[in-house]
Amino acid sequence: MFSPISEKMNRHHTLSTIRIFVTGVTSIHGWPLFRYLSEVFQPENLLGMRSPKMHQPSSVNLFSGCITDRETLRSVRDNFKPTHIIHCAGVCDLDVCEERPHWAHQMNTVGSSLIAKVFGDTAHIIYLSTDLIFSGLRTPPDGYCELSKPDPLTVAGRTIREGEEELVSGSTMLTLIRLGLPIGASLTGNKGAFDFIDSRLRRSLPVTLFRDEWRSCTCFGDIADVVMKVISDEVSGLFHCGGPVKRSLHEIGKIVLQRGGYNKSLLKGIFRIEELVGPPRMGDVSLNSNKISRLLGRDLLDPFVISSR
Repeated sequence: MFSPISEKMNRHHTLSTIRIFVTGVTSIHGWPLFRYLSEVFQPENLLGMRSPKMHQPSSVNLFSGCITDRETLRSVRDNFKPTHIIHCAGVCDLDVCEERPHWAHQMNTVGSSLIAKVFGDTAHIIYLSTDLIFSGLRTPPDGYCELSKPDPLTVAGRTIREGEEELVSGSTMLTLIRLGLPIGASLTGNKGAFDFIDSRLRRSLPVTLFRDEWRSCTCFGDIADVVMKVISDEVSGLFHCGGPVKRSLHEIGKIVLQRGGYNKSLLKGIFRIEELVGPPRMGDVSLNSNKISRLLGRDLLDPFVISSR
């Protein structure tokens, strides 16, 4: 699923000189990425930060900490001396962010601002952002490209977008990668679209999903390949990374239902206009990933096709 790192590194870095600090290791995309990097780099060249209250996964090069703790970040800078920061930390739970906007601002905006202030002059920052910075109300025919203007509907989307701006203004070397909806197994077994839906259906709990909220489904292998390409070739700039097929949340639910052999009555589909409570919902936030496909030299993959093999 993952392609190997380029054998010929750029003139500035080799595998032995690269030192990577990964924030948000327990996130849906952070954990599989950290596992992959652990297969490529020696433990002394890779450091990961978990959420403050989490003690798993356990490893000599993992510790618990908060993205808003400036002193912790300074300690990593001064003692570990990273050449690259892969920033996966933040919060994108729409309901929680609407209920706790100050916390969302701290995690998504202030956290990214501190990453820029502490590491902006010393390391190449790679920020794995999200498609939630778009509304999906006026989607271009081929999906949102890198020139599309962000117009977030939610607290999550707005604070993440503000975090992007903090990194752009405060980083000497930045690669901003906006992800579609990552599809795959999570560390806790209940994070991310696939695991969350499966965890409810497996316990015979009902799930209601939108028929008209569309996302570009993205596989972990593509995320890892993109990050390794960025590191090996010292690529900077803005890229969109979404799979080749967009699916509604309800369609994803049907895939989970079918694969698990669950009771069909547990899954209900509704349209956004039918939702009377809850946060604002995006429409079609599918991404145009032509630019990143050219960087990789291949098309992105469909995670549901891969996982069914």
